Amino acid sequence: MNRLHPTLNSCSVEDWLDSNPETANDYFLRKAELTLINKWLTSHGFHPLQDYISGRKGSLGQESITPTSPNDNKYSDQNFFPDSKHHRSNSKKHLRQDFAKSKLRNMFRTYCPSTCNTEARRNSLKELRQFRSLPPTSLNMLGMLIQSKIRLPRYPSKDIDMKRELFHMNEREFFLEIVKEISNDLNLASLSAKIIANISILVDGDKGSLFLVDRSIKEKPILVSKIFDVHSGTNLLPSTTDEAITAHWGKGIIGYVAETGETVNIGDASEDERYNDEVDRMMGYKTKSLLCMPIKNAGDEIVGVAQIINKRGEGENNLFSKDDERLLATYTTFCGIAIQNAQIFEACNKEYERNKALLEVAHDLFEEQTNPDGLILKTMQRAQTLLKCERCSVFLRDETTETSFSKVFDIDYPMKNGQVNLDNNSNVKVGGSIPEFVLSTGESVNITDAYQDPRFDQAADKMTGFHTKSILCKPIRNTEYEIIGVAQVVNRLDGYSFDDQDDQLFEAFAIFCGLGINNALLYAQVSIAAAKQQVALEMLSYHSAVTKDELARLKAESIPEAIELHLSDLRFNDFSLESEEMVQASIRIFIELGLLRKFRIDYETLCRWVLTIRKNYRNVTYHNWRHAFNVCQVMFAIFKKGKIRNQLSDKEVLALIVACLCHDLDHRGTNNAFQHKSSSALSQLYGTKATLEHHHFNHAVMILNSDGHNLFANISSEDYSEIINLLKEAILATDLSLHVQVRSKFFSLINEDVANVLVPERNDIVRSILMTTCDIAAITKPWEVQRQVADLVMSEFFDQGDKERNELKIKPMAHMDRENQDELPKLQIGWIDSICLPLYEGMSRIDDIFGIMAEGVRSNKRQWEKLEAERQGKMKKLETGV
Repeated sequence: MNRLHPTLNSCSVEDWLDSNPETANDYFLRKAELTLINKWLTSHGFHPLQDYISGRKGSLGQESITPTSPNDNKYSDQNFFPDSKHHRSNSKKHLRQDFAKSKLRNMFRTYCPSTCNTEARRNSLKELRQFRSLPPTSLNMLGMLIQSKIRLPRYPSKDIDMKRELFHMNEREFFLEIVKEISNDLNLASLSAKIIANISILVDGDKGSLFLVDRSIKEKPILVSKIFDVHSGTNLLPSTTDEAITAHWGKGIIGYVAETGETVNIGDASEDERYNDEVDRMMGYKTKSLLCMPIKNAGDEIVGVAQIINKRGEGENNLFSKDDERLLATYTTFCGIAIQNAQIFEACNKEYERNKALLEVAHDLFEEQTNPDGLILKTMQRAQTLLKCERCSVFLRDETTETSFSKVFDIDYPMKNGQVNLDNNSNVKVGGSIPEFVLSTGESVNITDAYQDPRFDQAADKMTGFHTKSILCKPIRNTEYEIIGVAQVVNRLDGYSFDDQDDQLFEAFAIFCGLGINNALLYAQVSIAAAKQQVALEMLSYHSAVTKDELARLKAESIPEAIELHLSDLRFNDFSLESEEMVQASIRIFIELGLLRKFRIDYETLCRWVLTIRKNYRNVTYHNWRHAFNVCQVMFAIFKKGKIRNQLSDKEVLALIVACLCHDLDHRGTNNAFQHKSSSALSQLYGTKATLEHHHFNHAVMILNSDGHNLFANISSEDYSEIINLLKEAILATDLSLHVQVRSKFFSLINEDVANVLVPERNDIVRSILMTTCDIAAITKPWEVQRQVADLVMSEFFDQGDKERNELKIKPMAHMDRENQDELPKLQIGWIDSICLPLYEGMSRIDDIFGIMAEGVRSNKRQWEKLEAERQGKMKKLETGV
């Protein structure tokens, strides 16, 4: 070095290092070997390594490093690393890490055992107890974690070498470190590995194991360990396989500790009769000293057993001491809380997975409506995956017999090439005779050992080479609680029998499977019904639609003018036109109102539609095509001569004209009351309110939706929806029971102020009243017309009365009783006074044109009064005998 730097010597280097302490410290931390550090510690009065190990008391809070003089306390916060083969390779790295981390503040304040008095240690233990009393992880937080599938971040744990170094340096720091390490770990496997490694270091044991209590078995709890015989120096986490080692409750040292809750500390395990050396013989390992202790949760319930074997030391130091017991007991308290949290999280996670699987099955119910086989197979696959069983089967009942099946679905684990055994042979017996037993009795069966159950037939296993152990079998029922099949799972993969949770989960799968099968069968029935309906509609369309010749003839004809047909006359003769002329007049009404131009209605479509409307009226006495046209003619005359047209929009006018022509489509000559009394198909379909009116509207929509009949094909979807709604309101308004409700609102408004009705917001009331005024407008016509219409109406009423008397065996109402036909004048007068005259007089306050109609009503009333007076005179003559 002097050749390269002639002026550089040891004194100058030392001077430079003294003037640059940060660089010197950094160089020392990066380059210093462990032997050099130990030499420095020894030269400053600390005991050598072997004195430290032999002098360690081994309990939390006692001094671990003792300086030779009080003045050396200033060095007690420095790191101490024993010279050991387990630590030599990573000592410098750990030294740098601990030095850097010493700058940070942990959740607990650090302290040096060598400088802490009794009070300080007491405060330290108090802090630990406060930490111990922290509540377990919140279930709400667990639910959020499960829902979002995000695991809690784990506390970054040190490796084994670093932990051992920290333990020899500062027991309190080490204890807090291993507590924090397990506090956030919710994975039972990794948590178990950490606990075993930590307690091995804590009590200086060679190997350890951790058994957790499994209480899912019906008979007795068992002890299960996936982390067994872990060396205290291992850094490897356990595998995530399903393999596990079990210990029986109450048997062996581990079972004894779990059953009694007592701690077992043995100096020589071979001398204890409870010890089983089977594992030692398998592993070629010799167990001497042994410390086994129960782990309890916050509720003082045993959740596991920790076992440490072979204290590392010589002579008397190779036995676990009382201090080791106390230290382990303190740590296992935290372990119990951590295990309980992890078990709660695992249970919530399982519940989430189960609920998710059930939701997926519910989704399948709607996705596989048309494929019952596919639905059953999907449900089986989900059930088998969640229950983790070797075989899942579904047996569909044969309707011809009580104890056999028409179809069998069977899934093995794992599925062979993704294939599923689907057999249509009713003699297939998967799982012996248990499915037949469940089918016949309707009882659920949960068998722990199938070969010990007399109901199980072993012949099926002999034929297939399959060995059945445990069976869970349940009936599948439809919505009427009838058994339509059987569901069965066989052999849990972990070798245990099916527990209560499996039973409840499989019950849910059986219910979903039943609903799915039932829905699929109903869907098939509905599909068949829909096909039949389609055929019926096609036949109806063929027979009710107009022919090409009729349409061509109407298109070729010249449509008479409205004035020639007297369409604007309120005294129009209802019987003046023939059927073909009424078709032409209907087309003229559309033309005169400008509806073809405003709504771009195709002329050929209009002709076809009017002809089809006429054809869909039945040949009944009064409510026929002529009546529909006459109602439309009155509405047209009101629009042409009255002022009320200005209050309505073009869409409202179109809807009212169409409603007039369609308002009695397919009328059967009987009223709503008769439909209800006879329980007709219409009443079952539409209910008890406005039965016929709903039918008339639906029939009108059906014609509009027929090919070539859509008058509204060239308008926007918004306008189409609005007009259809207006059409429905207008047709339903012709039901007199609904009219009575509307007219009360109408009279209330006009009695307060006529202006209340003359606003767009009241147009719904105006439209409803208009439909009724046009529907019963025959009462306003000249006497000759009114008398003829009255006779037709009464004839239809009497026909209904005859049906009620002869078919329904009930007495008809007075106005429908043929025996009261002489009372027609009296009935007409009552009809005029109660319904007709108040309506037209009220409307006349809005528009003068209705005053003309009201005068027609009064004129007809006088004629009926004359007839009633004549009838009364004849009755008196008969009574007096004159």
